[in-house]
Amino acid sequence: MKNLPNNPECTFKMYELISGYWIACAIYSVAKLQIADLLANGPKTLAELAKESNSHEISLYRLLRATASVGIFEELPDGKFRINDLGGTLLSDVPGSIKPWALANLGEHFPAFGNLTYGVQTGKVPFDDVHEKSLWDYYKDNPAAGANLMKAMAGVSGAVLKGIIDAYDFSPYKTIVDIGGGNGAMMFSILYASPLSKGIVFDEPYVVETSCKQIPEDLKERCTVFGGSFFEEIPANADLYLSKWVIHDWNDAEAIILLKVCHKAMPIGGKLLIIDSVIPDVLNEPHAGKLLDLNVMAMATGKERTLKEFKHLLKESGLSFKKLIATNTQISSVIECEKLV
Repeated sequence: MKNLPNNPECTFKMYELISGYWIACAIYSVAKLQIADLLANGPKTLAELAKESNSHEISLYRLLRATASVGIFEELPDGKFRINDLGGTLLSDVPGSIKPWALANLGEHFPAFGNLTYGVQTGKVPFDDVHEKSLWDYYKDNPAAGANLMKAMAGVSGAVLKGIIDAYDFSPYKTIVDIGGGNGAMMFSILYASPLSKGIVFDEPYVVETSCKQIPEDLKERCTVFGGSFFEEIPANADLYLSKWVIHDWNDAEAIILLKVCHKAMPIGGKLLIIDSVIPDVLNEPHAGKLLDLNVMAMATGKERTLKEFKHLLKESGLSFKKLIATNTQISSVIECEKLV
């Protein structure tokens, strides 16, 4: 096998894969420099952009030329640069913005990926090793970064929420609890789709301090927040509980503790929705969850799971698997569970 014939196509493909971080880091730079926001009201010259972003003009041109070459912004014949749909995803404070994710993923998360080999060899968390603290402690100690992460998750969630709402009927449930609900984006979407339901956004106390301020005026009578640890106790006797992109953050032992807390809080016949990527049992098949799993491995103790692995967690926590519901994306399948006893 060592003497495989030289295949230029494979060589260039591998070169492209290895160099992918060049584009990612360029996106991080234009996000940090707020180029999308500077172009929001129309095309600008390089000199204008350099002055407004406090950048070296020639170096900024090299950055923008490269990003424009992969479809992010447009370089015009008159020398100006213009925002386009792809570049528009980096605008600040717009629904579905990817800018916060770029700042987090290529900011504090990036060194953990550079340390991925450490995680593979030791089974420990690369982020913890690089930053000398867990991801959760990092955000408690760095509230600005934590606030940005909440925006990042909301931005990514915005791309999948419609698919979840379309795939599952939330309207029969009177009280719904979102476990680890962050800034409440998921709950707000559910309540708008289910006008007779009430919701509780549950998360760490420092998180729900912000969540409370995000509740839309027309939902304040139907939505509340509650702070605490989901490893200890969550609001009891709701009709429906849900956790989106939460279980995958924790290893099996931790996830079972969390699910047992859910089981204790749920009434007989109560439902739990686990919304995560579910990796198919098909060898070599491309799936977003397989790459997302590397992100989880770099950042936390958890992992993306197959349906068989999820069923094991449910059995150990006393919950009954009901069905798997596909949505419009591979990173947000819905696992419906029920408390029977």
